[in-house]
Amino acid sequence: MVRRSLTGAVVALMVAAGVAVSAPAAQAATELLSCVGSGANTYQPGVTAQPKVVSITSSAEYDSCVSTGSPTVTSGGYASAANGLVSCLGGGVSITVTITWNTGETTTVAAVGLVVLRPANEVVVVYQGTVTAGRFTGATVVMTAALLNTTPAQCFTAEGVTGTSGPANITITQLA
Repeated sequence: MVRRSLTGAVVALMVAAGVAVSAPAAQAATELLSCVGSGANTYQPGVTAQPKVVSITSSAEYDSCVSTGSPTVTSGGYASAANGLVSCLGGGVSITVTITWNTGETTTVAAVGLVVLRPANEVVVVYQGTVTAGRFTGATVVMTAALLNTTPAQCFTAEGVTGTSGPANITITQLA
């Protein structure tokens, strides 16, 4: 039941993100920034099959960005910590991260994320939020990561899964 609810929530979130990007011309979204890179999470205590509050240390390095405006953002990254109610099957977390760009500027993002385990042992995290300070203030943010769980059997141990890593991206848009 929990898995079904989370799957429905992820689909709803992705549909909502798609609607924002493909809104009618009167409210068309203007892309301010799009980056790809890699991310990693560590979990304390380790994530198991049972939902529990876990401390999540998260980082991302965006090494390939395309942006509008000047100066041009070409890369950036962040490291942050948050708590979330998660299990190996899914969960949710609210985060605030400050991304430092190659230009020396920063962007602070407040976002809510859904976590879901995919069949190939990917921990897919989709965050949706808003830029609350710095460059791009007021813009909408969608951050995604497909973090590979290389030790899926750990879900059924007392230690649990203590880390995941994989590709990550961020898109920052603003209604025109």
